Amino acid sequence: MPNGVLMADSVHGNYEGAKVIKSFNLDTSNIKATGEVRDITIDGEIGAVFSLEIRNGALYYNFQTNLFQVTKAGLANVSMTGGQYRASVKFPLVAAGAQYDFYLITSEGTKHSQYNEVRLADGSIDINLTTGSNSNIIKKVVYQTLNVTMTVEGYSPNGTVTGANTTSATIIASRGGSVGKIPFNHIFTVTSTRTLSINNQPSAKDIMAFITATVGATPLDIPGEDTYPTVTATGKINVAVSNSTNVTIDGLDATPLVGDKFEIIDAPNSVYPQIVTAVGSGNITSSVAISAANDKSISFRNQRNHRWPISSTAFDVSKITSGMRQIKGAFFESVATVKGYVEQVTELEGTANARVIDKVKIPAIQTLGIKPLAVRDPTTKVLTTTVGAASNPINITFDKQALKAFGGGANATIFGYGASGVYRLSEWDVEVSDLNVVLAKVSTTTAEAVNASTSIPVTQRAGIMDVISSVSGIGIDPGAVAPTVASGAGSVTGAGTIVLSAAQTLENGVELTFPGAGTVATISGKIKVNHVGNEDLTLRFDLEKFLAMH
Repeated sequence: MPNGVLMADSVHGNYEGAKVIKSFNLDTSNIKATGEVRDITIDGEIGAVFSLEIRNGALYYNFQTNLFQVTKAGLANVSMTGGQYRASVKFPLVAAGAQYDFYLITSEGTKHSQYNEVRLADGSIDINLTTGSNSNIIKKVVYQTLNVTMTVEGYSPNGTVTGANTTSATIIASRGGSVGKIPFNHIFTVTSTRTLSINNQPSAKDIMAFITATVGATPLDIPGEDTYPTVTATGKINVAVSNSTNVTIDGLDATPLVGDKFEIIDAPNSVYPQIVTAVGSGNITSSVAISAANDKSISFRNQRNHRWPISSTAFDVSKITSGMRQIKGAFFESVATVKGYVEQVTELEGTANARVIDKVKIPAIQTLGIKPLAVRDPTTKVLTTTVGAASNPINITFDKQALKAFGGGANATIFGYGASGVYRLSEWDVEVSDLNVVLAKVSTTTAEAVNASTSIPVTQRAGIMDVISSVSGIGIDPGAVAPTVASGAGSVTGAGTIVLSAAQTLENGVELTFPGAGTVATISGKIKVNHVGNEDLTLRFDLEKFLAMH
């Protein structure tokens, strides 16, 4: 036989003239957790004979009862009376992942079509796309996975809008499925004493998703890159040092960091480079032994790098693309962007033949030829494909340098904006529309009567903002321009006196309403999911794009 199996001479003639099973067709995408019915189609020549078994572990599918059972069952020795055989399979509701193995077996005098092999990105055989067989068996496998959830929340990348997602919208769907357009509402409440105002209405460009990946401990120097760009701390030697790595310091204007390069002014016995390997209380440890007199000036430069190794066991970090962003955190001077590094020089400058060339050019992402690694969880049956495992990371470059402390932990938080960015990072293809943000009405009552005064005692000031909030209510002249809050509100809460832009005469206990600011924002709209991703997704609105916190 073509696969090396011996065939008896007595049946060889029958094999050469055997009837052919031409194709075995079924939908091999993930089955919904709630179960579903799927069709099987077998194409073949009239007179071809086959058997079909479907197994779920130790259970066999019974085509009569449409149930899986312990006793062996299936279709046995079915003879093709036409050019096609059709059957349906009912998959049950499951509480955990399930695997269904299909075995299409030809009987004597029947064979499968010519074997045509298809391989996955990692080099393994894709049995579901491979057609035909060199033996009498074709196997296919279908997995059943639990639903995934998309949660809609607000987020502040730079921490300038702080609070809580008091009500998050959720959508539950099947992996690889879709969801028609549905409305959603999300409520965000700021922290105590803070107030929100609306800069503009949200747009589809304000949605984002992010991934968290591990940055390698050792950054990757780029040729010619200044990795110690500026002096970040200064001080003085507190005790004379003689050929020692322990250096006592006082008068520091900032705290040195491990990895800093330092320099002692007028210390001829110093050996370079001098790197901080440990920081104590009033002292540092040097990478080399040094000598310096007391009271000598010392300066430190933080190590910073553009390029870093990055990895993840749960996410394909090669999906990160140029233009995505990294939060500032404690490592960058401002929000960083994933971007290639280019250093250019001008040849023949000042002449007619002058030209600019790239002296150094590093791409934003270097996958280094690493092949995808596909791993299916034995319990959930979810397949995760990654490029850039911890033992084999890829390289990422930012437009800004990060401190050395950036490396060595799960501390890279990479954002993708808009529908394209969300899809790139999550495989969720979403559309948002009819977006709107409103602030909950802010109202309070007067704590006492006032007569022709701009100073109004009220029982609660939370959510009222100086200059931004206006006021309306019984006693406020509806025909005049609504007065605004001049002072007395802002980052405060509780009872107090607010000052309005115009004098008012009001009774005690009158309810006043203050449009323009508030403490509770409701983001609403409609969302459609064209393709559901492989994992749960938190779809975030960048609150900083349309809200301001005061």
